[in-house]
Amino acid sequence: MKIVEKHLDNAYVLALSGELMGGTDFDAFRTVIDKAIEEEQVNLVIDMAQVTWMNSSGLGMLISALTSLRSSSGDIRLANMSERLRRPMEITKLDSVFQDFSSVEKAVKSYQKSPPGQGLLNE
Repeated sequence: MKIVEKHLDNAYVLALSGELMGGTDFDAFRTVIDKAIEEEQVNLVIDMAQVTWMNSSGLGMLISALTSLRSSSGDIRLANMSERLRRPMEITKLDSVFQDFSSVEKAVKSYQKSPPGQGLLNE
């Protein structure tokens, strides 16, 4: 998994690519999340456009990050999820926990509309 970080308006955007499979990817992802929290960049958007596969450990990575960010008054918005990635989210009912947007721009803009931790409205 590769992570590209950037700031966009009031959000911290992580563009992920490759497979979310846990293991060493978890450590790298966790380091980025901890750094974001430390720098008070808690409005996070994860661009999933280049993610090719996600297993249960990958789902665990997202849940762990979400828990940490919400504990710091932040949240995670997902963007550009393929149907292949969306399906495990639906099966595990995580689609009711994470907000999913069709673009990074819409996900970033959503932080202006709703407070953190309100993960029930998808676009």
